Amino acid sequence: MAAVSSVLVIEKAVKLLDCFTPERTHLSVGELHRLTGVPMSTVARLVNTLTTQELLHKDGDSYSIGLRVLTWMAAATAGSDFLEAVNQAAARLRDQTGETAGVYIPRGTTRVAVAVKLSTQSIIFRGYVGQVMPMRAAAAGKVFLAYDRHLLSAVLVEMNEGAGVEFPPELEAQLKLVRQQGWILTEEEREKGLNSIAAPIFDSTGTVVAALTIGGPSFRLNSQSAQEFGPLVAETAASLSDLSGHGSQGNTKRLA
Repeated sequence: MAAVSSVLVIEKAVKLLDCFTPERTHLSVGELHRLTGVPMSTVARLVNTLTTQELLHKDGDSYSIGLRVLTWMAAATAGSDFLEAVNQAAARLRDQTGETAGVYIPRGTTRVAVAVKLSTQSIIFRGYVGQVMPMRAAAAGKVFLAYDRHLLSAVLVEMNEGAGVEFPPELEAQLKLVRQQGWILTEEEREKGLNSIAAPIFDSTGTVVAALTIGGPSFRLNSQSAQEFGPLVAETAASLSDLSGHGSQGNTKRLA
């Protein structure tokens, strides 16, 4: 029983730490309670412990991520062959297409950028590592939804504000296209004038663990340029899948 209790405490602590993003760098105990639903007294106790362990830093009535986390981040970056590979792949894709390239991983009904290589052109998509975006919009999100039925159901409920699961025909066609051709172009879904192309990265079990994407202005990244760049993004993603031990597309977990 004590072991189970310890695990629950860790889960709640992680839930608190997950609340901090590049857009939400400072949060109060009350805000952490509102964002997580964890009881106020539990939040206060966990925040105190996390602060003592330098995982959080207290600044007046608010808290931010502590310096100790930075040492873990450095170790994770240095020790991750996959992260090194995706950074190299994103840089190569940026150079080949001229557009900002990046890699996203799923986190709940959102996706988080773990690698970003900015375009050197004047008008570009400016992403950054740690950026959190919704699954329901843009190419990378569609890649994750195309291969995960549970995630798709959760996003549909979210889109319909909890009213139930309604499957828009346009979305159904997009997800089918991802599975058929291995990449997708989305146009101005997240922001006016911004388009993106993405392809899935699979692990050894055929699960989509990341999405490789390029983003850029609609006057450059459009249906015409997508005919060249789409297969290139898919080919680069496939090489990363091979590094993760993915064998053939026949082993890929598909949405029934």
